[in-house]
Amino acid sequence: MILEIDWGNSRIKWRLQGESGTLAAGADAGNDLETVSGSVQDALPAGVLPDTVRVASVRPAADEARLVQWAQSQWRLTPWFARSLAECAGVVSAYSRPGRLGVDRWLALLAARQVSRESAVIVQAGTALTADLLDERGVHRGGYIAPGWQTMRRALDVGTARVRSLQGPPERLQLAPANNTEGAVEAALSAMVVGFVQNACQQLERSSRLIVAGGDAGLIGTHFSQACLWQEIVLDGLAVAYRAETGA
Repeated sequence: MILEIDWGNSRIKWRLQGESGTLAAGADAGNDLETVSGSVQDALPAGVLPDTVRVASVRPAADEARLVQWAQSQWRLTPWFARSLAECAGVVSAYSRPGRLGVDRWLALLAARQVSRESAVIVQAGTALTADLLDERGVHRGGYIAPGWQTMRRALDVGTARVRSLQGPPERLQLAPANNTEGAVEAALSAMVVGFVQNACQQLERSSRLIVAGGDAGLIGTHFSQACLWQEIVLDGLAVAYRAETGA
């Protein structure tokens, strides 16, 4: 039994993998390992314990140390942490210092390469909005990082006295100009997200796959009909990296 963990900026995603595939999966907001512990324990079949814990983390070293202590106390296991490399599983990093590439972005590149040799633009829309370009040779062509939808909203709410946004996400991107403040905020954010994705797609020489993941991926999909929603792309890439690096 394998426990896979994707610890992002605002939530922890996990899944349990057995010989027959995914047995259970979940996501918890924040960085509360105790909540995750309860969810995982409830999902484990009776008498079955994980024999491997593998992790994709963008958290500080102190949080990763907490995770190590947690796994050791729960199951006497030391987690395996994915790290961004110069080259792995047919993908070559664009970064001159490969370890500085966010591991979630790196693992998404690995996952995309395994399912197709076509070029791809991979957009992850969460706390941060990122886009990474992968050509048909498996060469990472670089990427972009911007504030995510909710992060941009909070910046306006905190930095302005009278500009306020909607409390919840819209059902779809709204590009037309609005006649009220809340609508104007959402229209501007929509325009910024669309422009971000369009610009990334235009950087590759030929038509490429557009892959989207993250909490706001569904919103992007309402505008880009060609987008492929792949919410498990980081966890799928984690499995690729583990096999490539350990031979397991």
